[in-house]
Amino acid sequence: MARYRPTNFTLPADYSFPGDPVLEIKPYIFSEAAVIAVDVALATSRPLLVAGPPGCGKSRLAEAMAATLGWNYLGKTITSRTRLEELTVEVDHLRRLHDAHRAARADAKQLKPDEAYHNPGIFWWAFDRESAARRGLSPADAIPHTVALPFPGTERRTDKPPQHTVLLIDEIDKAEPDVPNDLLEPLDRRSFCLPGGSTLHAKPKDQQQLLTIITTNRERELPQAFLRRCVSLVFDPPNKQALLAIAHAHHPEADPTRVEAIVGKIMSIREMPPEVGRRHPGTSEFLDAIQACEELKIAVADDNPLWRQIESAVLVKPAV
Repeated sequence: MARYRPTNFTLPADYSFPGDPVLEIKPYIFSEAAVIAVDVALATSRPLLVAGPPGCGKSRLAEAMAATLGWNYLGKTITSRTRLEELTVEVDHLRRLHDAHRAARADAKQLKPDEAYHNPGIFWWAFDRESAARRGLSPADAIPHTVALPFPGTERRTDKPPQHTVLLIDEIDKAEPDVPNDLLEPLDRRSFCLPGGSTLHAKPKDQQQLLTIITTNRERELPQAFLRRCVSLVFDPPNKQALLAIAHAHHPEADPTRVEAIVGKIMSIREMPPEVGRRHPGTSEFLDAIQACEELKIAVADDNPLWRQIESAVLVKPAV
């Protein structure tokens, strides 16, 4: 059966992205499930929720898609302290207070507009980058009151619309439980409220398309209302052939015998009974093992004590 060919973007027949040395983007091998899920997300304008263990390539999918599409790239890693305002708009109260004190001392009659103290988050940049660069001020008001803000991600088109964007919201399961529900309006309606009470709406899709990729390590259950608005993709562990293709893409000059031996170790580790506090090595750890053995010229063999140390340090990590 022929492999799926995406409609909304173009990939080589082997689903490989060669990387971009200028922007320091590493190669990426797409799975067929990922190609289909991304194509569906682009067709439906829905966010793509990518689940899987750490180190399996979830975050790098967004970076590879931005390069493949030729779109701008924005990313935000979520923590337990992340609030909705960080992703939409925050008010710089401290700067406004300093300006008010300075204006009072100088007997100034006019303060800056409230919008001059808005700090746009990644959703604002993804929805309307021109407005975000002006902090929401009109073009006339922006000139005397604020300098145009730089784009906080990777730019690929700087001339004129369309200014399409791939937006990564990384590790949503690290957020407090109310944050995914807070994101329903930006994700579903492509809008959010500004501090003054007005609503910022995303530009028309012919001017600024958006592919939102949200990752989760599945450490916390996400709300059903949130899941309903997403296209879902679960990363399964790559099989032997996929691991060999990934290794060749990242380390084309690596010794084939050494690479195959490390792949064999990965497959045997997966067959080991699970232990408390231990997980199977991810793709990033697999690549680390190849790089370490190549750099240090270490033979991959059970009777080699150096390899046993590498295996313990990189692949079969003891619980800490």
